[in-house]
Amino acid sequence: MTRAGGENVELVYRAAVGDFREAVRVSSRASAVGRWGRALLLFAAGAGLFVTVVTLALGAVPDARSLVMPVAAAGGLVLLPRLQARLLHRRAAALGLHRAVLDPWGVTVAHDGGTERPARWSQVSRYAETPHTFVLLSGAHAPRLTVLPKRGLATPADADRLRAVLTREGLTRL
Repeated sequence: MTRAGGENVELVYRAAVGDFREAVRVSSRASAVGRWGRALLLFAAGAGLFVTVVTLALGAVPDARSLVMPVAAAGGLVLLPRLQARLLHRRAAALGLHRAVLDPWGVTVAHDGGTERPARWSQVSRYAETPHTFVLLSGAHAPRLTVLPKRGLATPADADRLRAVLTREGLTRL
């Protein structure tokens, strides 16, 4: 849809858990908090594995904590993002059909529960494009994200229009 003030892009969609998995992955890589959390879990897994291997090499039986630590850390690396995506999906799915409009003001999302203005362009600094979504990020340490599924676009050409709007507004692509 085009308006006098500039080009608007509209998406109509229902929330899907896969969209949020991609968004959580992007968000954790884009934020310092996400990178630190992932690094700490990797360190914990490595430390637990190292202690277990050294204990076994010395001919002793490893302590249960050193066995649990790498398993729990590896589980956290895999399960925590999935759980976070499911929680976000559950909240969004409860709102029903979403209609997002990107206009010169920013992003407005209307759904069965009302209307939200998740972001003005001045608040959004970055975006990432995944195979199935565009993810808008605002905030540096723990970014707030807005998920825009590509399947919500009316035509495939609208993805190019959406990219053009994001570029016009000066967002950094990750």
